[in-house]
Amino acid sequence: MGKFANFVGFQVCWFACVLGAAQGREWLGPLAVLAFTALSLRGRAHVGRELFALVAAAALGTLVDSLEVACGWLAFAGTPLAGRLAPAWIIALWVAFALTFDSSLAWLAGRRGWFALFGFFGAPLSYWGGVRMGALQFGEPLAPALLGIGVAWGLALPLVSLTVERLRRGPPEPSAG
Repeated sequence: MGKFANFVGFQVCWFACVLGAAQGREWLGPLAVLAFTALSLRGRAHVGRELFALVAAAALGTLVDSLEVACGWLAFAGTPLAGRLAPAWIIALWVAFALTFDSSLAWLAGRRGWFALFGFFGAPLSYWGGVRMGALQFGEPLAPALLGIGVAWGLALPLVSLTVERLRRGPPEPSAG
């Protein structure tokens, strides 16, 4: 899949996840992400590694967004367990996001500082769009919630990208010696 198609595919997933959650159709986003994942992984040599990397991204993303919920910075539509965990649609969105790391966001590869800045500023803006569409709500007061989200993502995004990159490469080759 080319970089432009990857970018468009991610945007489709973002809107499917956010609008689906806002309209009470939380299943729509994960379904779109499943299709995007299948298209993105088609023809790749190490699909098992790719899937493992995506599961790791989903797990780390679940931790980040569940922490944001626990801190009172966010409340998601369709949140299970009395609002303690991130919902399936936002976890699916982390999978779609990880699929951009080696394509439309490849320019950030290896640049952890840029990934941190991207997370710090980009996450609150992305969540703002979700709030405007009705898929989630910010906690009050707003400024600390936005700052908390930015810091959480600024710390998490370099870790998630590093984890995904390493898992995609697989284990190091044994040295002959």
